[in-house]
Amino acid sequence: MNEADREQKEIYAVAADWAARLGGDPLNAAERRELDLWLDGSARHRAAFEEATSAWEAMGELRSAPGALVKDIVPAREPTPAPVARSAASSPIGSPVESAVVEPGRKGRRGWRQAFAIAACLLLLVGGTGLWFGDPSTVWTADHRTAPGQRERIALSDGSTVELGPASAIAVRYGERERKVELLAGLAFFTAATMDEGERRPFVVAAAQGRAQALGTRFTVARLADVTEVVVIEHEVEVTTGADGGQAERAVVPPGSALRYAGSRLGELRPVNLDQATAWRRDRLIADSVTLAEVVAQLNRYRRGRIVIADPALASRRISGLFDMTDPEAALALIARDLQIRTLSLPPLVTLLY
Repeated sequence: MNEADREQKEIYAVAADWAARLGGDPLNAAERRELDLWLDGSARHRAAFEEATSAWEAMGELRSAPGALVKDIVPAREPTPAPVARSAASSPIGSPVESAVVEPGRKGRRGWRQAFAIAACLLLLVGGTGLWFGDPSTVWTADHRTAPGQRERIALSDGSTVELGPASAIAVRYGERERKVELLAGLAFFTAATMDEGERRPFVVAAAQGRAQALGTRFTVARLADVTEVVVIEHEVEVTTGADGGQAERAVVPPGSALRYAGSRLGELRPVNLDQATAWRRDRLIADSVTLAEVVAQLNRYRRGRIVIADPALASRRISGLFDMTDPEAALALIARDLQIRTLSLPPLVTLLY
């Protein structure tokens, strides 16, 4: 980015900030003078401000329905053209992002007015709390939780262990009939102490509307955007959905396999590369033709604030590569470059991809 582009981006960011502030409480006299001085400073300031406030007013539907902002994908307003192929790219060897290949797709071209409006709505509606600190209900309910980019190994009272992934949380609910751990957010690697003469209670991990009962020892459970995924490393795991009175579906997952469920419905068993599935334990992300939405969900576990995708067509683009998650900003920069998409950062809370 050259100096002129950087300066224009800063002007846009200031304009969006003022638009968001005007959408909240009324400005006091000092703030009004500050805004007037900034507007009088440059014709570009005034033009950017007019665009930002116009976009803010156009987003009244989002402001009145904040629940729509829970997901990381904001619905597009117009049809998406057919994909156009482009060449692959890779980063220099030894860089924080070791390699990346972006598969054919469409270059994201969204107006910056919509991007600013979405970002401003996010800032005003959540006040920053949820985006920075996480879901308050999870914070209060969890017995163990990790910050973005942090992992933690937890020893349970029966000898089982949990390796908690970044931005993840569990609640331990051991009782007389079962050893239950509830995965409230994120992902975890479980090593269950086996049942024997001294331990008759099954080891169960509850997540969303399903349960994974260990028939062996090692497996992972991850709560993704719309589904929950169980990956079995060793022995077998029985996955059951509809545990709260609905029609139950049940499947036994063998080692080296993965199973996803959403609501009360089970997906199909599929073989999985265990090194790839557990790469997060080494602070790596191995993407093999996965959607940008899935990659962004992983990146959001390693950084404060939230990356938001402003176009479903962009979210469905597929990516392959190996990323060092100790530097998520470098990974995001490479993805943005190779997908030829724009980013808008309103630090420290929101980064828009559009």
